[in-house]
Amino acid sequence: MQREIEVKVLNIDVDEMEEKLLALGGQEVSCEYQTNYTFAPEEGAFSNGYLRIRETKFTDDSKKIELTFKEVENVDDFRVNREYTVNIDSISMMTKILNQLGVSLQFKGEKERRSYTYKGQRFDIDIWDKNTYPEPYMEIEFTNKDKVDEVLDDLAIDRANVTTQSISELRENLKNS
Repeated sequence: MQREIEVKVLNIDVDEMEEKLLALGGQEVSCEYQTNYTFAPEEGAFSNGYLRIRETKFTDDSKKIELTFKEVENVDDFRVNREYTVNIDSISMMTKILNQLGVSLQFKGEKERRSYTYKGQRFDIDIWDKNTYPEPYMEIEFTNKDKVDEVLDDLAIDRANVTTQSISELRENLKNS
């Protein structure tokens, strides 16, 4: 199990954010392309998280496929995820198994993810296909809560643009606006 403390920063200019990270001494980690399949029980939703299959293609042409259950808890102004992940080798076979268990595909989305590190924290700039989510945003995964204000201040991030919402919640808000 992996535990992460996470926030999303909405309303970013991708080029400007990348320039800020690099100017402050941040390091580029990777650029990858992902296809994400988010699942939910046919009778509603998971009470405390969500299930996802992610296929990641890297710039060196390697790829991996993972099944992850994210157990989500909002604590103060942070989202704390406990991730339970296994590697799989077939999206279609795993989807069939999930369907047999009463869990079906909620949505499929593709994105480009550009990742950086700065002050020991991870920054993922996500650019989804327009049908999934039309605006880029940045996820920041913190090693501990004490770094949050420092990093947000370094990058001059307006706290009004910081959220703990998942991509499913962001999509739902977009539909309702």
